[in-house]
Amino acid sequence: MSMQQSPLRTTARRATDSASSEGRQPAEPAEPTGPAETAAPVPSAAKRRALTLLTVLPPAVVALYRCLDGIGSRQLWRDEHASWWAATLDFEDLRALLGTIDAVIAPYYLLLRLWITGFGDSAASMRTPSALAMALAAAVTAALGRRLAVRSGVSRTGLAASLTGLGAGLAFALLPAVARYGQEARPYAFSVLAVVVSTLLLLRALEQPSASRWAWYAASVTLVGAAHLVSLLVLAAHLLAALTLALRDRDRAAFWYWALAALAGVGGIATLLLRGNGQSKQIAWNNPTLDDLTGLPRELFGSWSTAAVVLGLAVIGLWPARRHAGLLVCWIVLPPVLTYVTVDRLHLFLERYLLFTLAPCVLLAAAGAGWLLSPLGRAAVGRVVAGLLGTALLGGIAFLAQPAMATLGDNPKSEPDYRGTADLLAAQTKPGDGMVINSQLNARRALAYELRDRQAPTDILLQYYPEDLGRFQGVECTDPSECARFTDRLWLVSTAVGPNPLAQLPKATQDVLNQQFKVVDTKQLHDVKLVLLERTQPAPGEE
Repeated sequence: MSMQQSPLRTTARRATDSASSEGRQPAEPAEPTGPAETAAPVPSAAKRRALTLLTVLPPAVVALYRCLDGIGSRQLWRDEHASWWAATLDFEDLRALLGTIDAVIAPYYLLLRLWITGFGDSAASMRTPSALAMALAAAVTAALGRRLAVRSGVSRTGLAASLTGLGAGLAFALLPAVARYGQEARPYAFSVLAVVVSTLLLLRALEQPSASRWAWYAASVTLVGAAHLVSLLVLAAHLLAALTLALRDRDRAAFWYWALAALAGVGGIATLLLRGNGQSKQIAWNNPTLDDLTGLPRELFGSWSTAAVVLGLAVIGLWPARRHAGLLVCWIVLPPVLTYVTVDRLHLFLERYLLFTLAPCVLLAAAGAGWLLSPLGRAAVGRVVAGLLGTALLGGIAFLAQPAMATLGDNPKSEPDYRGTADLLAAQTKPGDGMVINSQLNARRALAYELRDRQAPTDILLQYYPEDLGRFQGVECTDPSECARFTDRLWLVSTAVGPNPLAQLPKATQDVLNQQFKVVDTKQLHDVKLVLLERTQPAPGEE
């Protein structure tokens, strides 16, 4: 597959040929706008590598530290329990599950399965891949910021461009959502990483087209869709970048190369797209309002104050980064808008699905901060002051993010305390004890995880196991008296609202527990009751 030369080289060659045909000398290249400066010496390969490391390593280290800090302190929540359940099924059962639900997350489940095989299934272990992905995303964001600074003319020197990229990467690493979803056993961190990598590869392919560069970009598009289908909306921004180059430099081939690579990349996850469309009803519960759309910045940035600082600088950055402003603005705006206007059909508007829009926000913010501080960089003292002010800006973001960061180790308020419930059950369960679960919040799966390596009572009402049905939910027996026949002590785990822990249970089950058992002890935990019952009457037919 042959590729055209770089648009810049093509344009320069056309200008030279035109001037020669008219008997004129070729025009000299235009001087850069702005104050006249001595051209910066081209750094050596060793210095370029050092600058690259100094640009990408600090954001990666900061992001990794913030993600790993207390990574196992918070109990898993219901979606993470689903990740554990799916990743620990054998391949046949997993295939049956994906045939009915969560097919779009199959790549993540397979990755987590491999990870658990090597590193175990503790909360900290299962969340570590997400922490690593977020650290890499911070590094790539820094590299992307450096490239955009050079290509947009935001920074005049390699060092200044590296500082702009460093600022973007550090700002990204300091956002509470980066640590929050870097501590979650779900695919959202991988979505962020795939999108920033794909965008970086796109810019490389547009600037210096070659078959290998477009092939890498096509592969990255496949990874974007494999991480999360919503992330494919970034292709709208990529389309604009290719169209802009085609129109600005009259390089129509750039658009067609992009279209071919994007089509090939999407084709790589065609099966996921088809399965996902067929299973879209599983998130039909998600019906956001206009308040959810207008409140999205607060959810993404952790607070309105953090959002105001980053987005305010991003607006300023539109001018110095104007060469790539269309790409970045579409990356920020289109995914939330498109998911919101299609929510009645697809139900995809959720802040965690849109985490990948944080990167362009900090990229523009870094460009804005660099532009504001650039007048100070013409003298040694000014450069010191600019460095201090840039550090202060990052410190301000960290300070504003601190309240949200302080709550990362807390269990979600909407989640019952299953970890505490499991601790009590493991300590007090006796051989032969049974368990009845009264919950519509996936308590059975949560307790299966928390009690996986400990003594646990028998789930006496569970007749058909979820893995046998290719589902996340099992089926309970229709004759609770028969199922409880050989059990003298029962533990009732109830998330029912109100004073009656039996509420929401089928009437037949309530009758058996009320008539054949008595309450011996009740313990109240956060949003869950643990009730010990002992038999007072023998089961029918036992007398």
